[in-house]
This record gives sequence, C-alpha cells and structure tokens, in this order.
Amino acid sequence: MNTLFFVFLFCILNFQISLSFFSIFETSTPSLISLVIYFFIVRFNIHPSSIILLITGFLHDIMIGNNIGITPIFLLLFKYFTNNLILEKVSKDNQDEWIYFTIIFILSFSIVFLINLIISFSLPKLSPIFFHVGITLILYPLINISINLFSFVSRLIKS
Repeated sequence: MNTLFFVFLFCILNFQISLSFFSIFETSTPSLISLVIYFFIVRFNIHPSSIILLITGFLHDIMIGNNIGITPIFLLLFKYFTNNLILEKVSKDNQDEWIYFTIIFILSFSIVFLINLIISFSLPKLSPIFFHVGITLILYPLINISINLFSFVSRLIKS
C-alpha cells in the first residue's frame, strides 16, 4: 500500500511539473500534491507516512533543482496541520472544508516561503507566488465538486 501511495504521489508531482509546459501555467503551477494529501486525509481517511512524504519531496527537489528540503518540509507541514489542527472539525461540518484547506495551505506555504527567503536572502517576484496560491485555492472547490459528484453517482448505482 505504501509503495502504491509513493508511486501515486510521485506521479502527481510529475504531473504538476508537466503543467508548466502549458502557457496558462508557465509562471507557476497549482499545488496538486497539497490537494491530494488533503483529500486523502480528510475524505478518504488515508494517512500518508512521513517517510513517503520525505522521499517524494526530496526526489521532487532533485528533479526540478529546488533547494533540497523545501518540498519535504512543505509536505510534512501540510500533513501535520491537516492531521492536528482541523481533522475533527472538518468531519463534523463539510461546509467549512474550503476555509480549513485555505488556512492550512496558506500557513504551510507561508512557513516554507519564509524559510526560502532566509536561505536565499532575496525577495522573489510575487506575481507567480500569488498565481500559485490563487490557482490552487480555485481548484479546490472544482475537485471537491467532482469527488462529491462521483460519490453521489456511485451511491446511486449501488442502490
């Protein structure tokens, strides 16, 4: 199971990288990996191990030439915040799920962004960063509606 999850996360990260070849995502791609991790933990109750997230993140950093350790830190922070901050609240109220995702994503991204600022001693262009955060937050409801539609249709077929 862990091997399949590692392969799936690695494929999602590679797909995320390949989105940069489209002209709309040329400046920055959405964070599909954070959407996948969030939905796995909250909706499907599948908790990825920290080792899988570390290895996937390190391989991603090596492949794209990032600062080594930035992606694993983001993935582990995202998993930690999802597991510990809101899991019991989301289970009770699905209406606020998008707000919880937004808070977790922006908090994790901000911490990693500050670490990157400290490492590089320079402020990057902010427009790709805002595009990255914005497009990820826009994709969340679309994927959420797709999952809800799929589960509704599957329940309808079963009954």
